[in-house]
Amino acid sequence: MPATSVIYIAMRIYAVADIHGKTKNIETLSRVSREFKPDVIVIAGDITGYFRWKSPLDQLNQLGQGQENRPPVLCIRGNSDFKRIEPNLAKSKNLTLLGACPRTVQGVPFMGTNGTIPLPFASRVCLGENQLFKTLLPHMAKETILVAHPPPRGICDKVGNRFSAGSQNLLDFIKTTHPAMVLCGHIHEQAGMAFVQNTLVVNCAINKNHQGAIIDLKKDTPPRVNFLQP
Repeated sequence: MPATSVIYIAMRIYAVADIHGKTKNIETLSRVSREFKPDVIVIAGDITGYFRWKSPLDQLNQLGQGQENRPPVLCIRGNSDFKRIEPNLAKSKNLTLLGACPRTVQGVPFMGTNGTIPLPFASRVCLGENQLFKTLLPHMAKETILVAHPPPRGICDKVGNRFSAGSQNLLDFIKTTHPAMVLCGHIHEQAGMAFVQNTLVVNCAINKNHQGAIIDLKKDTPPRVNFLQP
């Protein structure tokens, strides 16, 4: 694993994507939160299931209730999350929709890109991808953890293990800005991790073999990633 120059205080992230509003997946998040006690939960898109969205958001807003140190839940919209869920998220006490304005947890800035347009042989964050990334650029730092729904092109993005379906513009943006980490999902069967130069990319999609990833950050050491299995 390449070394990282980013300096962190100790922090534990539970990263997951593609829960699609399913009760069993939300129950998994709750169980993992109780067992591993993360400092923050990050949901990298596809929070809800298209038209079924209110109940899953209500359930997610209850995550960690009763825990001594209740973790905040940071999230972005994926292709199954309609824009209309944003007002509900804005009213939520424990759910935060990430965007271009960094949300800092224990000194670590998180930023996000919302939405995904799946194409036959590639994905785009949105139609105006390049313009979106320009809005992120002024706020990017070497400590930033960027959350996007699709993976970057060629990284944990093989559909049917045959062709890449990630975002080329996201890949280019990573190579230009060098965030500390990118959390993504979308390609369920490609849960795993890889590096783009010194940026760690973690596809934390839930599937039959994976239940997201516990990521431990500690000063002067590379991130330690533990993919959870059922």
